[in-house]
Amino acid sequence: MTDKLLSYILPLPLLLMISALMIFIGCQPEGDRLPEGFDLQGHRGAMGLKPENTLPSFYKAVDLGVSTIEFDLAVSREHRLVISHEPWFRSNICLQPDGSPIPREEERSFRLYEYDYETIAQFDCGSLQHPSHPDQKNFFASKPLMVDAIEAVDEYVRSLGREPVRFNIELKSNPAWYGTLIPNPEVFARLLHEELLKLERELETPILERISIQSFDPRTLHSFRDIAPTVPLVILRSTEETVDEHIDHFGFLPEIYSPNYRILTPEHVTRAHDLGMLVIPYTVNKPEDMQRMVDYGVDGLITDYPNRFNELFPHR
Repeated sequence: MTDKLLSYILPLPLLLMISALMIFIGCQPEGDRLPEGFDLQGHRGAMGLKPENTLPSFYKAVDLGVSTIEFDLAVSREHRLVISHEPWFRSNICLQPDGSPIPREEERSFRLYEYDYETIAQFDCGSLQHPSHPDQKNFFASKPLMVDAIEAVDEYVRSLGREPVRFNIELKSNPAWYGTLIPNPEVFARLLHEELLKLERELETPILERISIQSFDPRTLHSFRDIAPTVPLVILRSTEETVDEHIDHFGFLPEIYSPNYRILTPEHVTRAHDLGMLVIPYTVNKPEDMQRMVDYGVDGLITDYPNRFNELFPHR
């Protein structure tokens, strides 16, 4: 219907209101669109749907179109890097090699740092229903080696004809664990860098340029920066402080600021951007929280449920 025809059949005040509303709507950003380069990260793969930090979880994240797979590292007795959120076997998601449960009060004695990887691979960390993820499909799954997982994911992505994904690697480090649950930070950082370089040589493809390294432990990040100063670092924080206070805690300006989404405010995002950092909060699982983070202007987010993000932003 033309504007001229509307002027004949509608009162002038109503016509002006409709015209103003149409202009307002036309100026609004599309609600299902995201900024170019938005980084959707699959937390431990897609742990809301498949067992965390396992190859099936990583494949599921790829199927759901994540740009980055986030995972965690621990260390075996022979200093091999194993993908695991804790440096021990959690009693509520893992079973012993003979299928028996791990007693809750004893789980921290089941230390990956005291097992060879051959033994680690025999633990079942996929068959138990995750207590916080009722939609998770369960089956036998072992903790993979980092090098095997990266190679397998890259091959899977190629089979789908897609561009390579990135990997956001968390070094699970805590000063209380040095020497008992993990090696000291300098050794941990060196092991990671050496394995990544070796993987690059074996696969004849750049890996380090698709990597970011994150941790709650400042010493670990400093150790990795000393070895590989061009690899982006990510600071993880959950305390309700300012961006500057979070940076002061680590003692350097990282490339990426990754706080718990619950503590993130628009002021945090503005300040981080002013300082030249990307903002990628964790772990954002509810659609309303995802939308709020996007409205804040974040550069990406980490989630257990990439499928929920896709439902919210189907045209990303």
